[in-house]
Amino acid sequence: MAAPALQQPSFLLANLKVDSTTKPFLQRCQELVKVIDDYPAKELHLIFPWLVESVFGSLDGVIMGWNLQFLQARSNEYNIVMDFLDPSGPMMKLVYKLQAEEYKYEIPVSFLPGPVKASIQEGVLPDCPLFHNKLQFPLSGLQTLSLALNPFEYYMFIFASSLITPKNYPLGQHVSSLDNAYFVLVDTYLKYFLPTEGSVPPSPFADNRGSVSPPAPRAPSVPFAGYGIHSTSLLKRHISHQPSVTADPAAQEIWRSEALLQVFVEIWLHHYSLEMYQKLQSPQVKLALLHYRLSMSSMPCQPLTPPEEHVLVVRLLVKHLHAFSCSLKPEQVCSSPSAHSSPLEEFKRVVVQRFVQQKLYVFLQHCFGHWPLDASFRAVLETWLSYIQPWRYTGENTNPQTDQNKGVPEKWGLFVQENLLMYTKLFQGFLNRVVRIDLVNVKNALMVFRVAKVFAQPNLSEMIQKEVLMRLMVS
Repeated sequence: MAAPALQQPSFLLANLKVDSTTKPFLQRCQELVKVIDDYPAKELHLIFPWLVESVFGSLDGVIMGWNLQFLQARSNEYNIVMDFLDPSGPMMKLVYKLQAEEYKYEIPVSFLPGPVKASIQEGVLPDCPLFHNKLQFPLSGLQTLSLALNPFEYYMFIFASSLITPKNYPLGQHVSSLDNAYFVLVDTYLKYFLPTEGSVPPSPFADNRGSVSPPAPRAPSVPFAGYGIHSTSLLKRHISHQPSVTADPAAQEIWRSEALLQVFVEIWLHHYSLEMYQKLQSPQVKLALLHYRLSMSSMPCQPLTPPEEHVLVVRLLVKHLHAFSCSLKPEQVCSSPSAHSSPLEEFKRVVVQRFVQQKLYVFLQHCFGHWPLDASFRAVLETWLSYIQPWRYTGENTNPQTDQNKGVPEKWGLFVQENLLMYTKLFQGFLNRVVRIDLVNVKNALMVFRVAKVFAQPNLSEMIQKEVLMRLMVS
């Protein structure tokens, strides 16, 4: 390949496209690493969208990408792919290199999840900061609206979307969801950008100003304390990032953790109608009020159910968010938000309740009501059981049998209180399924056993009954 100084950007893209069809995979990756190292951002900017689609596939499903869902550890290409897409690898280096120059990349609104797209097209901007100050308004009408995302957001958006984008895979190919490259990569990104120990590693690339620029804040006057428990509108209060050299490095870097989580939640937990989506817009609404709003809805849920591998990735997200939240320092668990807490610690404090709870509830409710009455429901079941047992992800080394006999610690009473419908309404939904399945089938019987074992944990049923009685007394 010619030296960077002698090649025009258009020729670079054209040559890479030719190489993608003529050269071996290993050689292509090696040359891409050299291109990322040698070329300036203004030239890499032109190949970035093509490269991301070449890896993850296009949003319309026409470009297949590297088929990460079918790439197993035993494959010769597996390690090459994982090294290239690692959070500290060449692809992320390219993202940071472009991030420093503040380039933007457009995502047509037509490729957003159904309820999000419908909401925007009706003129209602979703409350999630991921969509704020990013709409591009063309002259040709709402149907061609697009979002202008920064390189990190764009990369994660295409990555997350590749899980749910319909593709015409060859017959006979089956996804092995627990050990394929995509599943492992999701796990790697979660552990890197939402670490249970230490802080988010700083970006490996720095521009002349000494840091990679985070996205411009929507409300510079709002401090990070906006994540506090008593915030009037959590998701309206985006982190105020100041890229000065004297600022707290954690405050500069936390935006990647937030952006990744927002993208994952918005893309993967969207199985509901436009009316339901609009009822979710208040991040402070209690789960009980949300259930009342949904019960009054005249619009049914979308009849489609997510594929099993989609649910397994959601379970991976749930498990990691519990581990992330449970890694909060003990002295900060019960304390109120303060200036002494790091941005990452404040994020841990509110991440489950404020970012995931409501949409996961609607997602699970949808799956409970529409999933086929067969053993494949196990994926949904285990996702639900993972969410309602956060004490399993504290990182403490305990004997499972001893822990089971000891019961649920009292400190989890608040979690049960704030998530009561997860324990009651979804339990009712499970029972509605049980009476319609064949319990002679061992796999179906095992699901009943799993639920019974979870709800039989000492203290748990007492916590649930106590909260139910208190709400009955209040009403």
